[in-house]
Amino acid sequence: MDKSKFKVKIDPNDKVAQIMNEWYTALGKNGVAIQPKASTILGTILAKHLNDGEEDIFDRYMNTKAGEFDSFWASLSKEEKAYVEKRRQEMRDEWYAKRNAFDNQANRTLLKG
Repeated sequence: MDKSKFKVKIDPNDKVAQIMNEWYTALGKNGVAIQPKASTILGTILAKHLNDGEEDIFDRYMNTKAGEFDSFWASLSKEEKAYVEKRRQEMRDEWYAKRNAFDNQANRTLLKG
């Protein structure tokens, strides 16, 4: 099997990606397999420490793959989750405002029978 087609080109300034790629290579050479959740947790921790807190957690939220979302969300603190929810709602409000539309889900209530 040609593994070269699975290689990902990374930004040379992205230390997290460089470390993660090196880690994956070392794991592969040693025949070690890990769960994707472990990779997500490690990537989150590395990003937090290597980027001096410069990374906006909302950007990570927007770029997290569906298969990695549960572990990403579980790795957030209550404050980070509140921040993401606030930014998500702001984006939603902005989307509707730009289109002069009404958010039907904002005022929905559950009808009890």
